Amino acid sequence: MMDICTMVRSVDIYDKFSQYYDLIYQKIVNYEREADAIERILTEFRPKRKKTILDIGCGTGGHALILGERGHKVTGIDISPTMIKQAIEKAKNKKVKAKFLVKDMRNTMLDQQFDCAICMFGGLGYILTYEELIQVFSNVKKHLVRDGLFIFEFWNVGGIRPSPYLTWLKAEDEKITLYRLSESNFNARTNILNIDFNFIVIDKNRLVETFSEAHKMKCYTLPEIHKYIEDSGLELAAAYDLICQDQIEFKIPTKETFRIFAVTRKR
Repeated sequence: MMDICTMVRSVDIYDKFSQYYDLIYQKIVNYEREADAIERILTEFRPKRKKTILDIGCGTGGHALILGERGHKVTGIDISPTMIKQAIEKAKNKKVKAKFLVKDMRNTMLDQQFDCAICMFGGLGYILTYEELIQVFSNVKKHLVRDGLFIFEFWNVGGIRPSPYLTWLKAEDEKITLYRLSESNFNARTNILNIDFNFIVIDKNRLVETFSEAHKMKCYTLPEIHKYIEDSGLELAAAYDLICQDQIEFKIPTKETFRIFAVTRKR
């Protein structure tokens, strides 16, 4: 049974953050290069020209809209209504025919199967228990065609480097300047990374608002993920340390790799 408290917490933490999500992550995530990497994997494992893609934990549609612009038929789901609202607005402004729905990845029921499902960046980290992770994998499997792919990232235990000090990030556009202060600690017993964010938003010299958020992110090892995939009836086709900068590099992951990029296939 789904943990209602977990679901509510997942929605709440992005209620305010979602307003500034794109401003922050345009500096952190190279969506174009990651979409290139997804397409290269799809070309290798499913040579069909255009695909139907389910973007799980799609956020404001960063990957989904790029893939939609490239001709794929994309459906994005996210538990946060404010994230989905922004994704819908962006699709409308860009004139991209992508569908966005408020859904929980643990129990999504869609009347469609897809060539591929993706779950990028930290989306899977909000699934905090083995039972819920199996629920997600099994649910994804039901939404894939035969030999369909599930491409996802997870944060690797060996690559976690929590900062004992307060760190900060600055992001700005023509309207506002945002400062994000963060502290983190890692629980080696539960493999959960706890991250506390404090946000300061300034319009010229005027303070617009401040707010705080606490995120809990589950981290895994590759052997753990491999086992959970097998338990769900999927198979691990490949795992990468993916570098998406000026050029895309698919490296063999090590114990110290932070974001491991897994490619699984429906049996």
